[in-house]
Amino acid sequence: MKITILAIGLAIFSPLTAAAGDFPLCFYGISGPVELPLIKEAGFNCFQTYSNDPERLASLAAEAEKLDLKMVASPERVIDSSYAIAAKSWPMLGWYLVDEPEVHKMPLTELEALDKKVKDWSPGQNTVFVMGEGVAAFTYGGAADILMVDWYPVPHLRLESVGEQVAMVKAGAAIKDPVRKNKPVWAVLQAFDWINYPQRRKPRVGGFPTFEQVRYMTWLAVARGAGGVFYFTYTGSDGIPLPVRPERWGIYQRIAAEINAMRPALEKGRPGVLPAGLDAQLAARAIKQGGKAYLIVLNPTEGVLPLKPEALANYRPLFEPNRAMPVSLPPHTVLLMEK
Repeated sequence: MKITILAIGLAIFSPLTAAAGDFPLCFYGISGPVELPLIKEAGFNCFQTYSNDPERLASLAAEAEKLDLKMVASPERVIDSSYAIAAKSWPMLGWYLVDEPEVHKMPLTELEALDKKVKDWSPGQNTVFVMGEGVAAFTYGGAADILMVDWYPVPHLRLESVGEQVAMVKAGAAIKDPVRKNKPVWAVLQAFDWINYPQRRKPRVGGFPTFEQVRYMTWLAVARGAGGVFYFTYTGSDGIPLPVRPERWGIYQRIAAEINAMRPALEKGRPGVLPAGLDAQLAARAIKQGGKAYLIVLNPTEGVLPLKPEALANYRPLFEPNRAMPVSLPPHTVLLMEK
């Protein structure tokens, strides 16, 4: 993962809207059916697995069906297996074509051929792949039904870079795939400590993201147009699953509770109008749904930004210990509101 400077106009910085539909909230790196009840109980509705063994995938699919979960998995070994017909009825969120094609210098034609092969085999199921940076969408954004971008900034990059990457993928997809408007983009966010992974930096850096950082990254991705959020990864490089560490697992349970409370608006809402008078430095998204108006407001700057009472008249904060409207927003924080 690296930062690439690219001028793509105001699309990176303007609030974007996601298409209505299901909002996936998922965990990467599930290895077996026994883990699925844990993610279901925690509030997640889907998962990704790196297993490509058809028998293992069939077991995961059967348990996912029982729990009303969707799955993302590789079709590589399934297509020509004895499970090829049954797999067309598995509860697939999407068939996972490839991991970071730009890193592997995969030709676009090769990715498109793989996408076609999977769609010819199972036209009723979606295809998806993940990119390691948003600029790759200007090459690969026309492939597959759904695009993903993984971005893990803690502690070495600005948290705001999450929103920039999501917006770049949206912009790249709009150029490379103009026919499929509002192509879904899912953000893959951090649930690991960089200190446990290979890196070129000396000295090595690390740190597991805090609740405040995960919350900010999640809602910034949503504000910039992500139509779903994944977290990488369920099991760390030390082999210990997150639920074994309640202080870490609890972070994602709390985020899941917020997303699920907002789910009707995220899935069925339509674009709203931002209130006049909001500070121009704030990142924001407005949603209307069921007679209510919702605001996602974030402070992407290093300083405190004011919240003008007249701009937020009749709005009330959500998920805050104090329901009174704050007069300012500290750096790298988020405020969710409804009226």
